Amino acid sequence: MGIDSEPDDQVDFTLCVLEPGDLNTIVEEGEWCTIEITKLFDTSILKSLGFDLDNLLGFILNKNDTPTSIRLRLGYFNTFLNQIIHKSIYKMKLNERSHLSFEVNPHLLDESLAISDKHHLKEVIFLDLKFDIRLTNVEKLKSYETCIYKLTEDQLYNLSMEHKLDANEIFKKNHIRTAFQRYRKAISYLIIADQIIKEKIAQKEDEMSENNEVEIADRLNELKKRINDQRALLYSNLAMCQLKNGNYDMAVINTTKCLEIDSKNVKALFRRAQARTGRNDFDEALEDYKRALNLDPNNQDIKNRIHHVETLKKTYTQAISKNLKKFFS
Repeated sequence: MGIDSEPDDQVDFTLCVLEPGDLNTIVEEGEWCTIEITKLFDTSILKSLGFDLDNLLGFILNKNDTPTSIRLRLGYFNTFLNQIIHKSIYKMKLNERSHLSFEVNPHLLDESLAISDKHHLKEVIFLDLKFDIRLTNVEKLKSYETCIYKLTEDQLYNLSMEHKLDANEIFKKNHIRTAFQRYRKAISYLIIADQIIKEKIAQKEDEMSENNEVEIADRLNELKKRINDQRALLYSNLAMCQLKNGNYDMAVINTTKCLEIDSKNVKALFRRAQARTGRNDFDEALEDYKRALNLDPNNQDIKNRIHHVETLKKTYTQAISKNLKKFFS
């Protein structure tokens, strides 16, 4: 499964209500809640495939199959399975107890994206996972704090940074798909914040008092610059995830988006060069590496990459030439 601009690795789940809850109380994005969760399946197959359920879930379950109480912030998932649990909670009411079940290909569970090396996994098509979940508490926010379109540009920026920082830690733990999703969520908040700022800047001068007009404009422009800087970094981070998955086409697109904002971003040039190398676009890759080296002349890694790509290009060209001679002989 690839990591694209719209990932196609979604899992359908079934949520069967066992005990209905309070119809008037749900959990919304960004709110804290507490659940009691119990696994209803044998973990032996997971273990035989080299997986640890606690690591897959992002929290530790009780070992005796009794309910485990977990406090979480909705929308702030940290693993692939954790995200499915979050999605199910969106549909639940306070005090509701439900049965969550879904089938998942084990390839999706290995977020390090190294599963292709585990040949024994090819024998397994789907795993049937089931959980008992009760929503025991919801820490409600005020209505304007949960509606994304009622948030201020500063609040949106701060939320974006929370998701970005979480994603950085998730990526370090090799949960590549989940990190990608959280980086993408961070970008979505910045896009909305940027639109709000544009609308405010476009307001007629007479809508602002003469005393604070310049001050407000300066503040908005300063925040707009920070938003653009962070968008550039986040596009580069999306590409970082896609490179891990060998999705070179989308990595080129996202690094290019970064460079449209920040043309001197060495990491983005480096990552685009990696992606172009993966597509056998050696001339373009060399161009990016050389641009990066011009910006960072002492970077030995870039120098090594240039030599490596030049060697690849020579070998590739010779192979193409040899095949053409065979074809026409």
